[in-house]
Amino acid sequence: MRNLSLPALTAVLVSTAAGAQTAPVAVPYTVQTQPGARSGGGTVNDVALWVNPANPADSRLITADQNNGLFTYALDGGEVQGNTEGTSVSVDVLGGFPLAGGTNAALVLSANPTLTGLVPYVMDATADGGGLTRLSPTTAPLDQGVSYGTVRMARGADGTIQAFGGLSAGGLRQFALTPTDGGVTGTPVRDIPAGGVLGLVVDPAYRALYVAQQGQGLYRYGADADAGTQGTQVVGLGDGGLTSVGRIALYEASGVDGYLVASDPNANTFVVFDRRTLGRVGAFQLGPDAGTDAVEQSRGLVAYSGALGTAFPEGLFVAHDGVSSSTLTDNLKLTSWGNVARAFSPPLIIAQQPADAGVDGGTGTDGGGVIVNPGDGNPNGGGGGTDDDSGCGCTSTSVPAIATLGLLAMSLLGRRRRS
Repeated sequence: MRNLSLPALTAVLVSTAAGAQTAPVAVPYTVQTQPGARSGGGTVNDVALWVNPANPADSRLITADQNNGLFTYALDGGEVQGNTEGTSVSVDVLGGFPLAGGTNAALVLSANPTLTGLVPYVMDATADGGGLTRLSPTTAPLDQGVSYGTVRMARGADGTIQAFGGLSAGGLRQFALTPTDGGVTGTPVRDIPAGGVLGLVVDPAYRALYVAQQGQGLYRYGADADAGTQGTQVVGLGDGGLTSVGRIALYEASGVDGYLVASDPNANTFVVFDRRTLGRVGAFQLGPDAGTDAVEQSRGLVAYSGALGTAFPEGLFVAHDGVSSSTLTDNLKLTSWGNVARAFSPPLIIAQQPADAGVDGGTGTDGGGVIVNPGDGNPNGGGGGTDDDSGCGCTSTSVPAIATLGLLAMSLLGRRRRS
């Protein structure tokens, strides 16, 4: 048998590890929301997470209900508040928005078909753990007269607050958000001809805007206003195990490492892509251990890497369930990110681990997972907050895989010396 060279051996091991995860793995959920009498059935279109800065355990999930408005839920699944000022098809939240008097609050934007525009709210952390209040209720919605199906917010490279709205008629509009007289002003800065937009997420480290385009797949654009309008297809439908595409989320394991998670509603799965290489890591399905009432036809998801009290010390994954037999309506299913990570082999990175956590999901200082410096060779275009000029385009590899590679390499070199 011909001996493999060390580079060839490395390539075989890496490709084997990358392709090992093919079939979807099963992940159990631990909590589900119980919609109240005001909530509609089968009408939730999106979900966002507000993290309570004073007490993360009292954070809130905000759902966009296309027939009823906005509803907030505690992390134990109970409904907390309903805001029925028109309908809502998408919602997002961003902390640290400056208000009058030098204070800050979390800004919430709702894509509201009833009021035809983007309606701003703030989340008040002092209102029984978190409550929604319309920001400057006498002013018109942002970009009034325009219908949106998706909305997401992010900070620009210069610290400005940006909003991205997927137009119901197709295409994408970017705004610069400015606090004005106790309210907020949205100034359009760019329109992108992106087709039908079903999902959006911004990766701040790589200044990348990921767009789920209806019938096309997952695309990447530059997130900055001057980045032009040309996009690059990350994965097309039928590629990378993605049969359809809906909402997408970003799991930030560190400043440069983590995952993109894309909902595949037709397959009732969630497909995971490496944040740095954009290669497919695998896919998972969310359901109880008994195998009934699994998540189906999902229209919203959240992936959060921080600790949220004792219930979710390893972060959180949330998915909308379009057909929930246990509540006889649609609802949200919640699970620890640790449950997602440990379902994979090797396990995904768990950025936040309890002090007594084991080695599953990676190890590292300050509760971090195993991090490999991506260098400037990242296909996302660099800008990942690193000064390393090695041009390394490595993918994340677990400690056991690295150790195995090292032992095999040493064995190969030893065989060469003996011959």
